[in-house]
Amino acid sequence: LLAYIGLRIFFDHPLTGVGWQGSGEPESFRPYLAAARRRFPGAPSIAFPSAAHPWGVQNAYLQAAADMGVLGLVALVAVLATSFVQGARTARQAPRAVALPTLACLGWLLVASGTWNGVGLVAGIPLLALTWIAVGALAACSALARQAGDGRG
Repeated sequence: LLAYIGLRIFFDHPLTGVGWQGSGEPESFRPYLAAARRRFPGAPSIAFPSAAHPWGVQNAYLQAAADMGVLGLVALVAVLATSFVQGARTARQAPRAVALPTLACLGWLLVASGTWNGVGLVAGIPLLALTWIAVGALAACSALARQAGDGRG
């Protein structure tokens, strides 16, 4: 239901979205409530967002699209994809002492990226910390692998 509303918001505001955290604002989701009620007639009324319960999209990727448009979604996916690609390259080419921690960080990022499917973009939650720590640790592993390859490690 919330994903449906998020998609409708995105389709009506594809380039820039409705603004950061905007999909949880009543003026953003209210135009889609009637259609959502028709599409999900068996859903309890508490499941629908309202001024009293501004649930928001609760899927980071869809929320990025609804709130920040295709530009925000591309930025989010690009950071994660770049981290995955660089981490995989590092794990494949680095010495074992760097490759193993890199694989652990890739695992963290994989878990975090999957978990974002069921969590909206919320500042300060542990999942956000895990995501950015994994991205930073992968960058650090990549730098260590470069130093080891240069003979400085």
